[in-house]
Amino acid sequence: MPLVIFIDDSETALASTRMVTNSMPIEVKQYTEAQVALAEIKDGMTPDLIITDLNMPVMNGFEFLEALRQVGATSRTPCLMLTTETKAELKQKGKSLGLTGWIVKPFNPAQLKQAITRVLRLP
Repeated sequence: MPLVIFIDDSETALASTRMVTNSMPIEVKQYTEAQVALAEIKDGMTPDLIITDLNMPVMNGFEFLEALRQVGATSRTPCLMLTTETKAELKQKGKSLGLTGWIVKPFNPAQLKQAITRVLRLP
């Protein structure tokens, strides 16, 4: 079963993603701090998809992506940004860091489900 990790400092946002993914054939892990997720990845966790917020304290989504790409096992792991930000220059920066896609909050549950299904090539 594919492992999808969600990183967001908002418990409300994590609860929303949990509701969307409950019926999907995936394993989900959630983190409120990007640095904690990064530490587990460095310890050998290999997610199939990472969905992260951009604006978080301590380590933001871009800082997380930069660090993630330095870990050999996750240098090409698909990543989606789930954020309230809509600026084209931020999306461009994300693309330059190897971001797979950008989803704007508040998100449409069907859109999130479709993005996960497409990236993971689920039936």
